Amino acid sequence: MLSALFAIALLGLRAQGSAPYVSNDIHCPADLHISFVHNSYTYAAPLAQFTNLTESFFDQSWYVRILSSSSHAPSPINTHRQDNTVITTTTGTYNVPGATRTGPFAGAIYNETLTMYSKHADALTMSYYGQPFTTVPTAGPPLKFGHYLETLRFESICGGTATYMDVLTYTCSDNPVAVYDAWYTIHMASFAGLAAKVGAPVLAGDCLRA
Repeated sequence: MLSALFAIALLGLRAQGSAPYVSNDIHCPADLHISFVHNSYTYAAPLAQFTNLTESFFDQSWYVRILSSSSHAPSPINTHRQDNTVITTTTGTYNVPGATRTGPFAGAIYNETLTMYSKHADALTMSYYGQPFTTVPTAGPPLKFGHYLETLRFESICGGTATYMDVLTYTCSDNPVAVYDAWYTIHMASFAGLAAKVGAPVLAGDCLRA
C-alpha cells in the first residue's frame, strides 16, 4: 500500500512538471518501529564548494555507507573501513524526481528514488525514498531496514562565506537503537569527510569577520 501511494504521488509530481516538498514522515508495518535521525552542521566555506560535490543524485561518492558499532548491537559491517557510496545502476533523468539509483550496502542492495529536488544560488535541497533491505553482516545478527526517507539541505549563510547543512532521515526497522546509531554514524562520517575534502573548518557560532 505504501509503495502504491508513493507511486501515485510521484506520478502526480511528474504530471505537474514540478517538484514540491515531500514530507519525510512515513508509516511502518506493525512488525517494525519508526525512528528518525536529524543532524546539522555549519562550516566556514561557500555553498558552491559543497554543492559542486553533492548536487548530483547520480553521484553520491561523498556519502559514507558505514554502520556504527555500539553497546546496543553488533556492528553489521567493518566500521574501520570507510565505505563510500557506490552507485551501480541509475534510471530516469538527471536530478528529476522519479530518477532511481541502486548499489551495494553492507552485504545488501539499496534502491532509492528521488522525490524532490530544488537548487538555487543560495540553497540545495533533495529528498529520496529507499526500499527495504536487510544487511548481511560479517558478524552478529542481520539488521532489517524498512522503507526510509531522507532529506539533505545545504544553505548559504554569513553573506556567502559559510554553509549550513542538515540531514533528516526517517526509517522503519526491527532495531531502532541500532538503526539510529547506524544513521548517526553515516551522517557524521559523511559531512565531516565532505568538509575535509574542501578544507572547510567548523563554524562554531558567529559568522567570521572579514
